[in-house]
Amino acid sequence: MPESERYRKVDLHSHSTRSDGQLTPTELVDLAVEQGVSLFALTDHDSLDGIVEAQVRAAEHNLSFINGVELSTQWNGIPLHMVALNFDLNNPALLEVVTQNQTIRLDRARRIADLLIKQGLPDLFDEAIALAGDSQLGRPHFASLLVNKGLVKDANKAFDRYLGNKRLGQLRDVWPELEEVLTALSGQGMELILAHPKRYPLTVTKLKRLLSDFKKWGGTGIEVVSGNERPDSVRLLERLSKEFSLKASVGSDYHGPFGPWMQVGKFTQIQESHLDLIWQNWP
Repeated sequence: MPESERYRKVDLHSHSTRSDGQLTPTELVDLAVEQGVSLFALTDHDSLDGIVEAQVRAAEHNLSFINGVELSTQWNGIPLHMVALNFDLNNPALLEVVTQNQTIRLDRARRIADLLIKQGLPDLFDEAIALAGDSQLGRPHFASLLVNKGLVKDANKAFDRYLGNKRLGQLRDVWPELEEVLTALSGQGMELILAHPKRYPLTVTKLKRLLSDFKKWGGTGIEVVSGNERPDSVRLLERLSKEFSLKASVGSDYHGPFGPWMQVGKFTQIQESHLDLIWQNWP
């Protein structure tokens, strides 16, 4: 099988309406099948709610499906995301981490609403909860409300003027420490992967420090490709995957058909043929 075929049909990072995606879990699985994906994971932010629905639909398509979730953490005051893959849905350690993060999200949303009030806006907390519905409450819901109320032109303006990190910087440190989450989940039979390593404000030197800690605390892999990662970034992450003996994972980070998202199953191809692939020993 050509090297490109080895990777093209694998997508281990995607989002549905149960977090901040635009398609339901069923619609997302249907799209993965349409795109020729043969191994697929749903990794909603701090939520396991869409997995059973996706499992059912994947079974109907005979699509190999992997349980996944993207967890919010922080390292040295920098918000990070890590992806857990191939776990039992009833794993108590994972359920505890997810429940904790959902509680943090609700508290964080209240604090966001309070900060918006201080900026002269109305209290949007209850409306944001109602708009979120079954999805994970976050800043995009506040942005949508600001657009719907005519307070800003579009979501980009909402973030620039009210919701960006410069405005809400004091909310960057709410997530659990990376060491805490990794220690809780390591040894539980799941893969623990640093998501999109090149999207964080880190020099290569600091990224290597992060990877050293990640490995030391029980992390097992990194995403060498995530969404529209530039080829030079992929080449760097391939080298770091080997240097730190971390398994390589790939994913589109697909959120939906509207916006700057890569299509399911589409991303820069891995060139390194000797990487330890996260999925190579899965059934």
